[in-house]
Amino acid sequence: MKATLWLLCALLLAACAGTDDLRGIAAKPPLDRAVLISGGAFFSPLPGSQGTFLANAASEAPPLPDPSAEAIPFAKIVDVLTRGSVFQRIVADTDPGRRGRLRAQLAKRDADPSLAEFLAQARADGFDLLVLVEELRDGPIENQGTNNRWPVTFATWILLGVGAFIPDRTFESRATLHVSLHELQTGAQLLDLPIGPGPVELALTERTDLLGLIMSVIVPPFWVGDDHESVVASVRATTERRMLLRLARDLKSEVFRRSLDDTGPASIQLLDSPDGARVVIDTRESLSAVRLTGPGYGDASVVATFSSDLVASRTIQGVRFRYDAPLPKATTGGAFQIKISTLRGGVASATFTLESAR
Repeated sequence: MKATLWLLCALLLAACAGTDDLRGIAAKPPLDRAVLISGGAFFSPLPGSQGTFLANAASEAPPLPDPSAEAIPFAKIVDVLTRGSVFQRIVADTDPGRRGRLRAQLAKRDADPSLAEFLAQARADGFDLLVLVEELRDGPIENQGTNNRWPVTFATWILLGVGAFIPDRTFESRATLHVSLHELQTGAQLLDLPIGPGPVELALTERTDLLGLIMSVIVPPFWVGDDHESVVASVRATTERRMLLRLARDLKSEVFRRSLDDTGPASIQLLDSPDGARVVIDTRESLSAVRLTGPGYGDASVVATFSSDLVASRTIQGVRFRYDAPLPKATTGGAFQIKISTLRGGVASATFTLESAR
């Protein structure tokens, strides 16, 4: 009997254990970019039905927020990307007014001269990309019914009386967080990243009210109905956390790394070798210039020699060009930026530390 109880307790702890962990994301190498983050999770309501983050105006819920309201605080988004070490360098836009209008400015890039000034300043500050949090588009919560944990729920309910703590019913929010990446020359969009939360499993304690908990004394928890307000509150909290974690995880995925390299005019890599770090550039166009900047590269002659060596190292591989040259030794540590331009006017840059050589 004791062995059975220990087994059921282990199953209970395994069922309740969370799977979202930012530490695992932070352990992966960051993307070799310095980014400026702007925009915000501005609320886009769902007309005609109840959403995840706010019910519609026809319900008894509070009225819909104005278009400038942020469903997820901007500071939370920046904090997750920072603690997840998603990029080599992350800086948040501190101008709330600009954050609110930047999406519209980027949609019609030629119409606002202040956008050109903003992008020029970002380039001068050593950023490689602009990360724009565009909006949070609300969506309904779908009830997907009792999940396959009901035998565990039933066993713990019969033997231990704690079946109400086992996640036994699955829900899924259709809300999406939209994030895009933009280059800093014209503000053109490079990649779009819609983030959904995925299925959410709730225990009876998370999806019902006091009456439902009392009923679970008599009937198995998975037979007890849901309380709408409890479900919305639980799914909303999990959805927000999942969106932030998935944003960090998706940005650091190998698929996204490759997509980011493929969208620009060149792929810039820092590779480790027995002789030290080497800069390798793969591009569709011939290089016209290379610039190396950072706290350890203040000697103009060293930088000029590196630039000329890299441009002169061109080899042709099919329809692409490859450049390979050793990275000069830095006089001090810290992040440094490599920026290239091509004969046709393409510009690409990346930010590294010596530890990021692979």
